[in-house]
Amino acid sequence: MKTKRLVIASTCLSLGFSSVLLADTNLNTENSGNDKVVQHPVTDQVPPSKDSLAAASLKIHLAKMEQYKAMFSQRVLDAEGDVVHEAMGTLTMARPNKLRWETTFPDETLLIADGSAVWNIDSFVEQVTVISQSQAIQNNPIVLLTSEDDTIWNDFAIEAISDTDTTFRIMPISNGGNIQSLTLSFNEAGLLTSLTMLDAQQQVSQLTFEDIVTVFDIDGQAFMPTIPESYIIDDQR
Repeated sequence: MKTKRLVIASTCLSLGFSSVLLADTNLNTENSGNDKVVQHPVTDQVPPSKDSLAAASLKIHLAKMEQYKAMFSQRVLDAEGDVVHEAMGTLTMARPNKLRWETTFPDETLLIADGSAVWNIDSFVEQVTVISQSQAIQNNPIVLLTSEDDTIWNDFAIEAISDTDTTFRIMPISNGGNIQSLTLSFNEAGLLTSLTMLDAQQQVSQLTFEDIVTVFDIDGQAFMPTIPESYIIDDQR
């Protein structure tokens, strides 16, 4: 269950993994200083609207991420603001539609999106779960990190929530997805430095990135899962 949540909330932590929002959204968050996030529901819910300028600005930032590799630290908080999970590892992405999510703490797990399927490889139980990538990213704003398809972009409302266009909030226009909102923050060089997601259970997944590299040789096997013969494969495609 834990690794499946990471899939939903990082691509699906996917990537796993859900947002610090402004007062005019469904949820406000404040850091209380004791590893909790104080959440304030907003009574007046406004349907997300499209902002073409914000979308264009976000596309410019993401265009610098044809390749992206970084170490990540992750915290997952429940609806009460309590930390329920922490993880560390490496994220590698290549456009279009390829992602490798590898945790090194507290458990060693591997998630690979190869462009058509998502492979969740758990070495501890020697099991692999395979789901369709199109199913995994349905109504999931994380897909914009690796997708260049305008049709997919049209399914999301994008808002710049900083004066310098370095922080963006993304929400699916239609309901039904597990991820309700995604917030992306970039530094002055235009590199993605943090990612926050709010899921349907009001859990928040916060990721911060360091040691970021955007130009590197991609190992041909990086997005190709290698499955030992002893592993059980649960193919749900």
